[in-house]
Amino acid sequence: MGMLETGTAHLAESMTKHTAVDVVYIKRKIQKPIKATRGQSPFEASDTDGIIHRTITRDYLVATTEWPFDSDPEDDDRIVDGDKTFIVRSVPGEPVWRFSGNGDHLMRIHTKQQ
Repeated sequence: MGMLETGTAHLAESMTKHTAVDVVYIKRKIQKPIKATRGQSPFEASDTDGIIHRTITRDYLVATTEWPFDSDPEDDDRIVDGDKTFIVRSVPGEPVWRFSGNGDHLMRIHTKQQ
């Protein structure tokens, strides 16, 4: 493991301990509690008329060691954060989730508020 990947692993562990909140992840009607750190990502996409649309997603960063499911996050999964529900959604040009940083220690899951 290289120095950057070691740092990312340490960051994922530290975020889970110090900045993560308890949320409920719902996948195909199965609900499981997870610890996730709130974040956001800005996106820009132009439509066929050349108009640029800007979007900011609510992201949840989850340490891969904390991921409780056998399959990856998918469109239409849900995250319940307190009294708010967020729908897992991809945005144009981005998958619904991706690894954040170097290595595969931290998942960044894109959502939009329901």
